[in-house]
Amino acid sequence: MDIREKIEMWKPQLLEDLAALVAVPSVMDPASAEPQAPFGTGVRKAFDTFAAIAEKKGFSVRDFDGYALDARLGEGEDYIGVLGHLDVVEARDQKGWDSDPFVMRQDGDLLYGRGVNDDKGPLLAALYAAWLIREQGLPLRHPIRIIAGGAEETTWECMEWYFQKNPQPLCGFSPDGNFPIVNGEKGILQVRFLFPKTQGVTLASAKRVNFVCDDLQVELPFDIAGERAVEKTQEEAGVRLHYKGKSALSRNPQRGDNAIFHFVKDLAARSCTGGLQDALTMIREQFLDDFYGEKSGLAAQDPAMGNNSVCVMSMSTCAQGIEVCVDVRYVKSVSEEALRRRLSQIADHYHASLEILRHKRLLYVDADSELIQALKRAYARVMHEEAQVFTKGGASYARVLDHGVAFGATFDGEDPRPHMENECQRISSLLKACAIYYEALVELAVEKE
Repeated sequence: MDIREKIEMWKPQLLEDLAALVAVPSVMDPASAEPQAPFGTGVRKAFDTFAAIAEKKGFSVRDFDGYALDARLGEGEDYIGVLGHLDVVEARDQKGWDSDPFVMRQDGDLLYGRGVNDDKGPLLAALYAAWLIREQGLPLRHPIRIIAGGAEETTWECMEWYFQKNPQPLCGFSPDGNFPIVNGEKGILQVRFLFPKTQGVTLASAKRVNFVCDDLQVELPFDIAGERAVEKTQEEAGVRLHYKGKSALSRNPQRGDNAIFHFVKDLAARSCTGGLQDALTMIREQFLDDFYGEKSGLAAQDPAMGNNSVCVMSMSTCAQGIEVCVDVRYVKSVSEEALRRRLSQIADHYHASLEILRHKRLLYVDADSELIQALKRAYARVMHEEAQVFTKGGASYARVLDHGVAFGATFDGEDPRPHMENECQRISSLLKACAIYYEALVELAVEKE
């Protein structure tokens, strides 16, 4: 029987297993953390659900204190690793969803639900691919581990914990990106500029990090025209303004419409005081309508990885003052240290302090490597076309591997809406991904004839 036919035959069971995983709202919840559940009861339940699925299929499952677990075929330290995650981002009180995000819904070829694409569906496709190798009785030259983490959307402590207790795989991939092959992931540097308070000013962005700001609430102790605001309310002490934009992931600022930029433009002719003036001036002079860091001196270009990107994610008042959070995604032609120096110079110039919120090293694997060549062969056998390599601004678990890349499960032209309302996944694409992962694991782990 053809591999694709075998996977098609397993489709009802795969969808049943995926529905069980989606039904678990596995959002990090520190309030319910306990021993063996460091990320809360939701993530713990997702681990237990995945473990039951894997054990039923004959895998040996090992749990690492609720931080991560793995499903194993074969034993040994020189293994091939597939790294995915079972935690998901929250569904924002279900606003904007057409159906319950934690009840998987099928509409023709499309599945809807939180995690169907990021990353429960692709991780399950990889598990099924390994299961197919087991069912065929193919001899392994290297054992296989399907590794699931519980904090990919937040702290990544899960992988730190796992690799404190386990060696690195010989090589591997993460089914948490795009096809064909993501051999480059830009470095991530997210920072906070903190400015002194300005009396009577209140600012509130709907989301703090990881997105282009699409919603900004402003209260000022003076009146302005507010031509770009969608709503203006006159207050006794000043004015209340509401700015709207278009959301996009902060790694793709050019795809959004930044509400903060509308606010900054509305105050272009107005002189303010204190920290507000410095914050507005910094945004206007360094970041306004510039997605690639040309104004700020944060720009860089690399033939293999493309350009740096820069996104102003949020602008809010807090107990310490006024904070402006900025996301920089960088390529291998510039160092993290150089970017930090430039960001520090910007902060000093505008009388702000600088705090690093998040840093993740970049990933780059040469296209001529044995891993890439093996994945290319696997992809070509299923898709009957050559697999191209490319760079993304997003972050997958491939970054924690000494030798690994992101490999699917989203195909070119698809928009599965990860992290957003109505997250979706094509069933046909999930089955194709399963076939590609099977071929990849055959290339990497199975004995050659």
